Amino acid sequence: MSKELAGLMRALNAAHDPVDKGRLMDEIEAIIMTEPEGSRATVLAYEGDEGLRLRALGEVGDPADFDLIAEALADPALRETALEALAGQPDAGGVDALARSYLDDPAPAVRSRAAGLVAFNGRPGAVEALLPLTQDPVAHVRMRLAWDLGALGGPAVEGALHRLLDDPDEMVRTLAARGLARKVGHTPAVTDQTIEQI
Repeated sequence: MSKELAGLMRALNAAHDPVDKGRLMDEIEAIIMTEPEGSRATVLAYEGDEGLRLRALGEVGDPADFDLIAEALADPALRETALEALAGQPDAGGVDALARSYLDDPAPAVRSRAAGLVAFNGRPGAVEALLPLTQDPVAHVRMRLAWDLGALGGPAVEGALHRLLDDPDEMVRTLAARGLARKVGHTPAVTDQTIEQI
């Protein structure tokens, strides 16, 4: 199975069509879930694209790889992928601490990914750490945050999501409405057209 996994990783590295990439990643994930220990050795030995290697290590989710993934955060080109890979790590406290340190990263995609990890782990102080991002200058960050906040719930979250309902960006408003409906239990008027845009 390791030869098959290595071949799939090489094929994914060479693929250009998004459909092919998605199919190949699905096959890689299936192999990793079937045989995580053998897959880990193959992934660690992979010498192609480092981002792909990090994604695959994230799928493996072995705690022994925490430091290796965390080291990749030092490279701005790999930071978003490394944060994605950290989502598969069982050390929620360690993942949360690292993610919080990137909530003010210069790259909007990194801020979004870090916010998603902080919300996902829901550790103490998560809401307070995320609330400043409701003022992020990039609409995409506010949009993703609105959805992520809905997973946390609580009065501070509800207040922030209500403020985001007045955001100048339509998609932020839409996701704020969905975030409210997600956990807080309040459903502002959301049209079918709005839901289709999500």
